[in-house]
Amino acid sequence: MSTFSRLNEKSHILNKIGFWASLLTAILNLWYLIAFIIYQPILYAPWLGIDAYAESFKQLPFLAWVIPCFLLTLAFLTMIITIYLLVEEENKIWSLFALVFAAIYTTILSTNYYIQMTVVRHNLIYKMTDGISLWLYADYYPYTIPGALEGVGYLFMCLSFLCVSKVFSQGKLERRIHWLFIASGISGLLIFTNPLVELPLVLILIDAGFAGIVMTIGPILLAVLFRRYQA
Repeated sequence: MSTFSRLNEKSHILNKIGFWASLLTAILNLWYLIAFIIYQPILYAPWLGIDAYAESFKQLPFLAWVIPCFLLTLAFLTMIITIYLLVEEENKIWSLFALVFAAIYTTILSTNYYIQMTVVRHNLIYKMTDGISLWLYADYYPYTIPGALEGVGYLFMCLSFLCVSKVFSQGKLERRIHWLFIASGISGLLIFTNPLVELPLVLILIDAGFAGIVMTIGPILLAVLFRRYQA
């Protein structure tokens, strides 16, 4: 019994799309993880007021992690779409749940990060600070609008990971993907939990590092699986 259908040319094309979407998901996640770690001193710098923040705002370290986060929403959704279209009928229900949750994640967070790249960045560059404080990744995060949007958005990403993990059970490689996706879904839930119950920063950073690793390795192994089904 196979997890994915590989009976026709359409399946071959979908496996190719799935391979590149999975690989991009891994690359973008790793890019974001490294850039966001570098951004931590800015994120948790003492708050001296919105005017001081706008004066010290630098585009490059900000865009270095916002851009991959935006692109990740599209890559992840594409990865889940290809899984849904390729899985055998007995796993369709789980892949459908994963697809719906991935679409919600993409809708919420692609909007959030696009606002950051355009509205927030523009207003900070030109020192137009009226009404923008709650839209910042700065002190009081995650108790800001983007923090709340991330909490909800990544909740649906985690649910998508947990649902799609049910698809993979055939053989050693698939079982590894299964457990890595479960680990991704569980570890990522801290982003949703933290705004509700404030957690120690050390715990958040450790969990974020672990989540970044498993969310990178899982899609890499999935890309290997897609490549195998192309043969």
